[in-house]
Amino acid sequence: MKNIKLSFLFIFFPVLSIAWSAGGHNMGGAVAYYYLKQHHPDVLQKSMLSLQKHPWYQTRWADTIAKMDPENKEVAIFMLASTWPDEVRKNPELGGGEKTKWHYINYPFAKMGDTVITTLPDKINAVEKLNSLVAILKTQEESEAKAINLCWLFHILEDLHQPLHTIGLFDVQHPHGDRGGNDTYIKFGDTTAAIVLHGYWDRLIRGDFKQMPCMSKKIMKKYKYRNCLLKELKTNISVEDWVKKESWEQAVTAAYRNGAINGTATFPTLVKRKPYDKMCRKIAERRVVLSGIRLAKILVFIYT
Repeated sequence: MKNIKLSFLFIFFPVLSIAWSAGGHNMGGAVAYYYLKQHHPDVLQKSMLSLQKHPWYQTRWADTIAKMDPENKEVAIFMLASTWPDEVRKNPELGGGEKTKWHYINYPFAKMGDTVITTLPDKINAVEKLNSLVAILKTQEESEAKAINLCWLFHILEDLHQPLHTIGLFDVQHPHGDRGGNDTYIKFGDTTAAIVLHGYWDRLIRGDFKQMPCMSKKIMKKYKYRNCLLKELKTNISVEDWVKKESWEQAVTAAYRNGAINGTATFPTLVKRKPYDKMCRKIAERRVVLSGIRLAKILVFIYT
């Protein structure tokens, strides 16, 4: 690996990240399901048939699906598919090795004028894998392998809509990068404990599994989420575009506040909870809605 000087330069940098919490992934899957149900029911049924070949469909998923209300059994499959890659993270064969790198791509952020030394990135990353999966799934025959690939497609696309899965902060406190916010800490007031920034963003979307279908439908009915009003869907077509121009930009301006949030475990950045929470939750909700709609549109491409 070569050493290079980084001054506000885009490259990849590996990070140990957790991914959207189950809530974020569940909602992303549910949004995709309801979008397809309304606009492309034929693609929805093809996707369902593929996922029903998943090795967990008749085993671990079956118990969860059985507990859902009748009208929510199908959407539960999309939700379970979205979280499966996190369920197997500790399984060396299913989620270990290079697969741990499929959850993120961290384009570095350094404040203008800062100079940081880093190494060239590993080429294995979420953007590369997502593009690869789309190409594979377009022609792949129905099988367990296809069902597993679909789960990874769901999950990676959703992860890339979480801003801190697309960035690494480089500064004096983090000369080797903060691993997507995993080494940056914030604190809400003098009486609270320090919070890992990445974990805070992962948990912005919350909700009980059984209630998530209802929550997702309610959010999708908001006027601002009408398809015609989501300008990002028209302006940022490629994966690289919406990762760099949306997720990365929002990580810089919102998550890190242009570099003002750069605390360590010993000296976390003090943040006012109410305004920061309000801003971040608003962004997170929109990111999840966009992830679900983009997932649905990619499934339309794959199955037509």
